[in-house]
Amino acid sequence: MECTRTDLPAVTIAAVRATVPMSRLTEFYDTAYAQVTTAAGREGWTLAGPAFGWYHRMPTDSVDLTAGFVVDGAALGTWEDVEVSEMPGGAALVLIHTGPYDALADAWERLEKERAELGVEGRGDFWEEYVTDPAPDGDPDLNITRLVLPLRVDA
Repeated sequence: MECTRTDLPAVTIAAVRATVPMSRLTEFYDTAYAQVTTAAGREGWTLAGPAFGWYHRMPTDSVDLTAGFVVDGAALGTWEDVEVSEMPGGAALVLIHTGPYDALADAWERLEKERAELGVEGRGDFWEEYVTDPAPDGDPDLNITRLVLPLRVDA
């Protein structure tokens, strides 16, 4: 797992945002992704990237979360529960994690250690991009997740 510093472009996203209890996180993801893919099909948008979960603050017993996809061909606005908006770009630290989701906490810890060693500050939000779509009977050791920690503008 190598951590890299990069400059990300702003992207257009179609997503659903909610504050959900951690115990209902999987249910929220499943529902949000279904809503976005339905809206994309109906409106003619193109899904232009993997599914993501954008955390707007550090989770506690609940989390303020946006789940969806980068899209092409969508105007900004709201379609039922799906909002098309811009995910801001800028400086970020990125780490690619290969393995089960229950090991993501260790990967985030490594990314946080790298951030501290570089002496930079996070913007306050962060996200996970689920590069592989895990199959129910698939090998979780093959899951690929891209962890993104945006940095403060002055970082």
